[in-house]
Amino acid sequence: MNHLGAKNKTIHPAVKSALMPGWGESSLLKSSQSRFFNLIELTLWSTCLGFYKFSNHQKLQYQSYAAKYAGTNQKNKSHKYWVDIGNYMSLESHNAEHLRWRQIDDIYEYEYGWNWKSQKHMKKFEEMRIRSDKLSKYGEYTIGIITLNHIISAINSLYLSRLNESVKVYPLIEKNEVKIQLRYDF
Repeated sequence: MNHLGAKNKTIHPAVKSALMPGWGESSLLKSSQSRFFNLIELTLWSTCLGFYKFSNHQKLQYQSYAAKYAGTNQKNKSHKYWVDIGNYMSLESHNAEHLRWRQIDDIYEYEYGWNWKSQKHMKKFEEMRIRSDKLSKYGEYTIGIITLNHIISAINSLYLSRLNESVKVYPLIEKNEVKIQLRYDF
């Protein structure tokens, strides 16, 4: 019986596929399945990096837009700050509302100030910020799908390795006849 750990210092195909989808299938000489999992992995990583790259690009755009139309400074600002400036016309309106709610910890100092030129500019900024956040979230979802690809490939390799172990071929030679006997163990 072959275990996932290796007595003969070889890595089990399921472990190989858990590390790199398609590697286990390749070691089991299943090249089409190996190419399939490799292609999925490459596509998913490209997609993930694309989402994060576009999210960051959009983030730089909305920060520049806020600097131009609201007078913000981009340095050392939290994500919460960018959310807040998309919901309030100015630092004063933000702080006044949070004082009414007695949320003292949410009040910004004056060096964090902003003042939108118009409601239209604030709305456009908020759309840009939300688009950036969505792209980043899609990147996170893609990482989940990458993990799922690793799991599926590992299960597939485990199945294929056990299939090879459970199917045995026995040649039988009887009275000038050559026969092949297949045995499948469950």
